[in-house]
Amino acid sequence: MHDDKTTSVTSIMTPPPHETADRSDNVDTIIRTMTMKNKGSVVILNELKHPVGIITERDIVRRLVFESKDPKLTFVSEIMSSPLISLNDDAYIYDAAFVMTKYSIRRLPIIKDNILLGIVTATDLARRMYEENRKDPCLHAIARARFLEKTA
Repeated sequence: MHDDKTTSVTSIMTPPPHETADRSDNVDTIIRTMTMKNKGSVVILNELKHPVGIITERDIVRRLVFESKDPKLTFVSEIMSSPLISLNDDAYIYDAAFVMTKYSIRRLPIIKDNILLGIVTATDLARRMYEENRKDPCLHAIARARFLEKTA
């Protein structure tokens, strides 16, 4: 079994390609990209191509739809989540879980030298937990019993 306090976050992150955009793009472009490519987020880059923010489906609903803004007239910089909450590539899985829980986020960019390496998602963490539980017969039996108890 692997220890989430010593296993690199890069081992579970979703690797590139990731959708990116500039702060000056309009939100309509982002929505089209997310829809066509079936993505839940777009990382926003500055002029130096360094990640500075993120737009998620949640941001679009809360900061665009709820406020009745026109996506064609709204710039990415107006609704993106910034400053970007991220981790360096030398962080561990435990660190990712802690940060995502602390900030109530579902997507966590992984950065090295100001370059986007990947994104850890809540799904990545759940998959990791599932795989680790399957490896340990005792944990697997407990998890299976709880599942069956809840679904009975």
